[in-house]
Amino acid sequence: MKSRVWELDFLRGLSIILMVFDHLMYDLKSLPYWFADFRDVNHPIGNWLQEAAVWYWNSWLRADFHFVFVSIFLLVSGISFTFSRSNWIRGMKFTLVAVLISVVTMGVEMLYGLDIGIIFGIIHMFAVGTLLTLLVRKIWNNDVFILILGVAIVAYGVSFHFWDVPYYANLSWEAIPKIIIGIRGYGADHFGIFPYVGMIMIGTVIGNIFYKDKKSLLPKWDGKWNRPFQAAGRYTLWIFVVHQPVIMLLVVILGTIFGYHFE
Repeated sequence: MKSRVWELDFLRGLSIILMVFDHLMYDLKSLPYWFADFRDVNHPIGNWLQEAAVWYWNSWLRADFHFVFVSIFLLVSGISFTFSRSNWIRGMKFTLVAVLISVVTMGVEMLYGLDIGIIFGIIHMFAVGTLLTLLVRKIWNNDVFILILGVAIVAYGVSFHFWDVPYYANLSWEAIPKIIIGIRGYGADHFGIFPYVGMIMIGTVIGNIFYKDKKSLLPKWDGKWNRPFQAAGRYTLWIFVVHQPVIMLLVVILGTIFGYHFE
């Protein structure tokens, strides 16, 4: 996309920044599971960080806004689908990253017992959603049909309460299809096909209707105030790939300073 649409970069950047914060809170709330002597050390700052993260994770704040910002991210991603020169390359790029994420996180989980394994997270879902949307539009490139299909996928996810599906404690090959569909969950990051792929499809319809000229709808609102968010929005894939290892490293360094040990 040679001519950037600032509001799309802004919304995508805001969403990814909040996602990074969300994952930081997940790691901090997991401190007692990471460090065997967390309770014995009883460091006041460590305790406060862990308790604050637990509060956030179980609060109305996350319950209400997490889905909102994920939805914004996916709708904007769907709009960006209409800007891309090759959604096939885009989808395959995300697929390779998704495979790498699973290999690394599941490997670390099995070797060190850290609860960070990811089988079908947001990058996996985005890769599948991009390729599935591309396939459907190849079969019938009709916005009304895509909108109905997208709404139907979202509705099915709502029908089985996607926000409260039971999570598997242990992984098996038989469980993987249910995890991918979204009727069961597993791991530190889970986003099933239902309802989330439907939002990508709906986003493509919004893009075709409102951004067919590939220009900003709010040019007068652009300015220096949104530059950090736009920068994050332009490099969301890279941020998603590197942020979790960076966060984990920072948490490990912090834990070492506080005197925690893995065993």
